[in-house]
Amino acid sequence: MAFTMTNRGLFYLLNNAISASTDIRAAVFKGSAPAVATMRDYDFLSSLTGAMTEAAASGYARVDLASVAITESDASDNVTITAAAWTMNSVAAGETWTAIGYYVEGASDAARTLLGVDVPSSSITTNGSNITGPALLITITGS
Repeated sequence: MAFTMTNRGLFYLLNNAISASTDIRAAVFKGSAPAVATMRDYDFLSSLTGAMTEAAASGYARVDLASVAITESDASDNVTITAAAWTMNSVAAGETWTAIGYYVEGASDAARTLLGVDVPSSSITTNGSNITGPALLITITGS
């Protein structure tokens, strides 16, 4: 029989690596995102910053996500990581944002573990007003 990861085992591993006190952040990018197969091999934020151009409009800054939570569901056989939506105030006009990289804070981009990249179906165009990004929702299913 093949190895089966339990929901509690997955929850335990994630909860010990990521918790409400873990510094999960988001960085926004513009331009074309690399292929999914390429991004899956990225380990650190530096890989993404090397492949895409980070946003630079006045008012943009990397975001420290709030309300990070991890929940286990035996009914759905998964573990979910969530964080609240974020807002940047008065972001200058002129950029089109196409991707959001989520990472665990580290000493440098080469030490910031990349959790994943969200490429929304609709890009965000900055126009001088506030920008509200999506809430983080990552669902992981065991083997």
